[in-house]
Amino acid sequence: MLAFITSLRHPHNSDDYARVEALLAETLASVTRQTAPHSVWVVGNRRPEILPPDAHWVQVDFDAPSALDGPRTGVAAVLRDKGSKLATGLLAARVSSPDHVMFVDADDLVSRRLAALSAANPDAAGWQIEHGYRWSADRGAIRRQPEFHRHCGSGSIVRPDLYDLPSDLRAGASQAELVARLGDRLGRWFGSHLHLADDLEATDHPLAPVPFPGALYRVSTGENHSGVSLGGLGRPVSRALAAEFGIPATPWRPVSLARAVLPSRRGVVERLPWRR
Repeated sequence: MLAFITSLRHPHNSDDYARVEALLAETLASVTRQTAPHSVWVVGNRRPEILPPDAHWVQVDFDAPSALDGPRTGVAAVLRDKGSKLATGLLAARVSSPDHVMFVDADDLVSRRLAALSAANPDAAGWQIEHGYRWSADRGAIRRQPEFHRHCGSGSIVRPDLYDLPSDLRAGASQAELVARLGDRLGRWFGSHLHLADDLEATDHPLAPVPFPGALYRVSTGENHSGVSLGGLGRPVSRALAAEFGIPATPWRPVSLARAVLPSRRGVVERLPWRR
């Protein structure tokens, strides 16, 4: 069984927390469309008003990671807050004895075939998503994202024992205890998505590539830590991809197709030579 684990930012570090909850609802609608058994775990400071009936809520009381208002709080704050919450989610998910776990950013979308991949290979070390897409809901457009797992936090599926969590550490641990017990791993493996695959390969546990596009990196939400946008040319969302990820297909109208394919005026201006 595959356990999906996601975390919500602290309400203080959000431009619009209702928007954060709305994005989460779309993420969970995508995650729960799996074709094989799975579980879903959501970690945060404030319980969303609406959660799917089979989603497990994990409450934490961690302090806001930054005194700054808004979503851009700095890398160190993100690594500590996100890392602590995802580690807590993994500790909570251990009760369901998952074969694999996948950390999912709370605004991304996933292929409905991921749980089946885990179910067919329960002893595998895991997989990394090398092929995925950026997705702009506003434009109704996608664009391929090479080396997806290096650009998006929803990029790896891993056997839980490889995280090497202490057996006596519990989901109710304080943030201070998590920092003390997990050390550099808290930010490196839980808060960040940049190092885990390389570190596992170095210990003879390489992650195999997911053999299909595995996730959509949702951009331009206004609540991204990174502030990344689609930018440039895009392509319409086909009905097949819409069914795969649980998103709307691009309407087959000239205006909608042009909006999906052509860069925005802002995107064009930002790429002008004298703007660089």
